[in-house]
Amino acid sequence: MQLRALRYFSQVAKSRSLREAADKLFVAPTAVTRQIELLEHYYGASLIERSPRGIKLTREGMHLAQAVQATLRELDTVKEKIASAQSIVSGSIRICSAESLIAPFIAPALNEFRELHPKVTFEIDVGSAPYVAEALISGKADVAITFYMPVNAEVQVTHACSLRHKILMAMNHPLAGKSFLTLKDIAQYPIATPASNFSVRQLLESAAKREGLSLDMRFITNSIDVQKRLAIMGLALIIIPQLNIDDTTDQDKLIAIPLADAVMGMVKVDLGLPRQRAISMATRIFHEMLAQRVRAQNV
Repeated sequence: MQLRALRYFSQVAKSRSLREAADKLFVAPTAVTRQIELLEHYYGASLIERSPRGIKLTREGMHLAQAVQATLRELDTVKEKIASAQSIVSGSIRICSAESLIAPFIAPALNEFRELHPKVTFEIDVGSAPYVAEALISGKADVAITFYMPVNAEVQVTHACSLRHKILMAMNHPLAGKSFLTLKDIAQYPIATPASNFSVRQLLESAAKREGLSLDMRFITNSIDVQKRLAIMGLALIIIPQLNIDDTTDQDKLIAIPLADAVMGMVKVDLGLPRQRAISMATRIFHEMLAQRVRAQNV
């Protein structure tokens, strides 16, 4: 059994599509199929099931996928240790983050890291806080940053900071002239928010319920870019942490006003690592770069 077959199978397990896996591996779909067949012959069991919706792993396939992921990660760690002995940091880092934390935290850390360690590759995923935590727990991410990381014994929150929430709106919005805003103020206008599994949405609903207010959540989208476009067009107010506003490229089109609310005014950012799973040298270095940026917000 060759390592290539394991890598091909791992990609199929992630993609759940032979064609998509082949595209990511830069090979023909027939090459992927051939390697899967070799594995099925080796183990004497069917590993995948084909359907119009894509690939589904059999029970045996799921067992193998878990083992292969751990094996490949260990092999990558060995490769990095060998490279480290030669004073070269290499390998890959898998990051999972809240989308609105990419610009203020992930992007500048990536820029700094790549200048020092160009051999390292990155996989970056975004999602809600539960999604980010699950990525760490399941081994799909090596380092994660999100708002209010869910408490879990397998997740270690290494650093945290608080950011101030502000309301972002078009320059000509009726609220644009105010020095601060209350929930009662924003309840009068349409709001764009992410889905209910995102912490900002949960905080907003909790605060509104406490005040006995009904908010006009007219637009539901998890995309920060879409939220900003809606705000620029004057169609909605959006709520974004202060750092992300500072880094936006739309400063000349949008105005940010502080939200005066005990619950919604501030938001907690958590940086996390897997508690028990070993991490690579590259991940440790990148984590420390992120940690420096998180700590800087507490000064």
